[in-house]
Amino acid sequence: MLNIGELATWAGWIMTIVGMLAFVIKPVMSNFTKISDNLTKLAHNLDLLTRDLEASKSDRVAIHDELKRHDERLDKHNDRLIEHGEQLKSLWKERGK
Repeated sequence: MLNIGELATWAGWIMTIVGMLAFVIKPVMSNFTKISDNLTKLAHNLDLLTRDLEASKSDRVAIHDELKRHDERLDKHNDRLIEHGEQLKSLWKERGK
């Protein structure tokens, strides 16, 4: 049978083990909490960056569409200039006769 001295020794050991676990677990849990908070903030920032990227993409598409329209207008003007150049050449030829 266990006497009071052995029981006290066992209780001391158990309390020491529990104390050591609490001493080790508390900082680890504190760090896990900090990491979790940081990950939450990081996820929020990634969401904001994703929204900004989508807005930037739509702006970029709009700019490319505008550039395409300008290119088409320049091509039309270039074709007109070629036509006018040909007309001028034919007029000079007619005057030269």
